[in-house]
Amino acid sequence: MKSFVQGFLNVLYPPYCVLCGELLPMEEWDRGICKDCGSSLPFLKGNRCKFCGRELKHGDICHTCLEYRPVFAEGIAAFDYEVLREGIARFKFDGARKDGEVFGRLMAEFLLADCEDWLQEIDFMTEVPLDTHKKKTRGFNQAEILCKSISAQTGLVYHEGILTRTRETIPQSKLSAKERQTNLRNVFTAKDCGGKHILLVDDILTTGATLNACSRALYRHGAKKVSVFCLSVTE
Repeated sequence: MKSFVQGFLNVLYPPYCVLCGELLPMEEWDRGICKDCGSSLPFLKGNRCKFCGRELKHGDICHTCLEYRPVFAEGIAAFDYEVLREGIARFKFDGARKDGEVFGRLMAEFLLADCEDWLQEIDFMTEVPLDTHKKKTRGFNQAEILCKSISAQTGLVYHEGILTRTRETIPQSKLSAKERQTNLRNVFTAKDCGGKHILLVDDILTTGATLNACSRALYRHGAKKVSVFCLSVTE
């Protein structure tokens, strides 16, 4: 019944490519990306910052990560944010949850192709939590959808709700880079992490302030190592 309803909705509202926004022909509905984008996925590659995955001309740490030194051990991102700006907006603010599943599959593809050794080293992954008001308004946490999709494609164990927010804060997008660092101080707490290597997942990495705050909470509660994986990273 569910598949019938989804098929009916697809006929009324044909899916579009999550990368370029073009309407998809029927044979490409399940994949969620068009043939042109699928044949040349714009993954970040080459020389990249070891903390955020930004492409670099030289060196191994970008300017942003040098200024706001991450506390997590390492990090990667699958795409440059500008490539996905419109797609991420549809996913988060227009309720396009199916797009999130496609993004998660692309992240899994990136992980399998570029960081397969992580799958052997990481004990489990968890999501960056959304504050209660945002989650109620949006109806979902985008990072949870990404995690579930990555897990389904890679077999990587996903433990939901390891991190929680202790209070609501000013949205990071409304703050300067320096204000972001203090806005999240002592905001997150975590369940016991039992000496595990944890993969922390989110949709966008900007200065890394949120990921740093989450990583501190995980380390305080016993994590052995925290690695970060984001769908996209800003310039």
